[in-house]
Amino acid sequence: MSTRQKILLLMLVVLVFLSGCGIANKGNTSPSNTGSTSSEAVKTKLVHIDSDPQEAVVFIDDKLTVMTPSDVELTLGQHFITFGKYGYQGCILEDAEVKEDTTEIKVKLEKIVDENIIRLVKDSLSSTLLNTPSKLTFVSKGALYLSDDRGKTIEKVAVINRNCEARIFGVSPSSKWVILNISPKDARIISEQFLYAVNIEMLELIKITEDDWEGGFEVSFELGEDRLIYGFQGVNAPFCSIAAFDLNTKENSYLLDCSKNSVERAYKFDISLDGKYMAYAGGNVEVFPDNRTALYLKNLETGELKMLVKPSNLDPNMGGDFISSAYFINGKKEVLYSEEIWENSSTYNPVTKYFVVDFEGHAKEITEDDAFKLLANNRLIEEKLKRVLNKNLHVNALLEKCNKIVFTVFGDDNSEKLFLCDNNLSNIQDTGISDPNDINFSYGCKFVCETLTHSQTSEAPKSTWYLIDAQTSTKVNLGDVLKMDINSAIYIGK
Repeated sequence: MSTRQKILLLMLVVLVFLSGCGIANKGNTSPSNTGSTSSEAVKTKLVHIDSDPQEAVVFIDDKLTVMTPSDVELTLGQHFITFGKYGYQGCILEDAEVKEDTTEIKVKLEKIVDENIIRLVKDSLSSTLLNTPSKLTFVSKGALYLSDDRGKTIEKVAVINRNCEARIFGVSPSSKWVILNISPKDARIISEQFLYAVNIEMLELIKITEDDWEGGFEVSFELGEDRLIYGFQGVNAPFCSIAAFDLNTKENSYLLDCSKNSVERAYKFDISLDGKYMAYAGGNVEVFPDNRTALYLKNLETGELKMLVKPSNLDPNMGGDFISSAYFINGKKEVLYSEEIWENSSTYNPVTKYFVVDFEGHAKEITEDDAFKLLANNRLIEEKLKRVLNKNLHVNALLEKCNKIVFTVFGDDNSEKLFLCDNNLSNIQDTGISDPNDINFSYGCKFVCETLTHSQTSEAPKSTWYLIDAQTSTKVNLGDVLKMDINSAIYIGK
């Protein structure tokens, strides 16, 4: 973690709210009327401000900043005081009372440890869950659970800090590892988010990493069952590092690391099928888009880094011209990349151009149709579906085991509906899901989807999770099946 990140985290921690922090206020601390008339003289008192442990940063009435221990001259009456120390849960005193006999205000800060974020509560699973081919993993009311897909056997696996919420990011190809992202409900309470892996066969919990609460993680298993690729991306910022974590050896290896090489910052990246190369759009830039974005190729075995395509380096006030994507072309030592080009105007309407470049830096422009044919992802299917339905849509996933396509259609009224169809674009079916918020796919034909329903009687929308069978086009309300409120879920099975 950089020094700048630590400073930002420290400033966030000092604003935390934690009820029940240990407080010692020596002297008579009973509530009193702090109002005074303009004719009364302002009375002050020398008060010792302290914490356990010491060297905590203290803000007093948002005007004075000191570090514990300190002696401070305070007016009699109520004060707003916050204590914070990196690595500890902070404390806030909204109505710290200073009276004539008050000599000290002291708090005890609680250290943040992994066990306070998440901990396992079971040593083993029942044979029913271990042997069933189809399972549900879900989060409910601060705990992680496993269940059969009919909700007959439910077991609590881990408990999660009450000041945090957990989202399931995905599952490994063999369905052995479930990836959890744990983030604070309120950054004033806990100012970091965490990435964990849970082995749901052996009930093993592994902490992968932690980072700032702003931004998010991206994860994949592109390099195999037990190697998790992960990176953290801040808001409008690049990945400053991309790493591979070996879940067997617990070893972490960096694929990109901007702390050692400033140009190893990536906005978009791809890894070759053999795992030997990484192509990325990025460079020594802080904000995306940027006209200084270049296309790089890194040999992950030797560490050799080369620039395949130079940045435009245009004056940003005169327009834009930046590399926006990078994909390996399967089976070839070539990279397909795109550039977005627009002239400075009040309307953002860029022209996207596509190019193929070899590993020596020889590039040629190709048409959009040819680019879609080369892409081994959802873009080609998406364009075909748009032409068939004449609608604006997005392909969510290709379910290879059952030859189905999951896609979302966007309405003119900003509504969204989830559909299924066969791989040949026939048999289009409405799932009955409107405005999907979160969808988790695994490697089978069933997946889970969350919808949010807004109400005039409640500020927070109501979350409902469904289990959808792509083969039968049926859906089940998981809340009704499990008889629990679901915060996040994923289906594991065929």
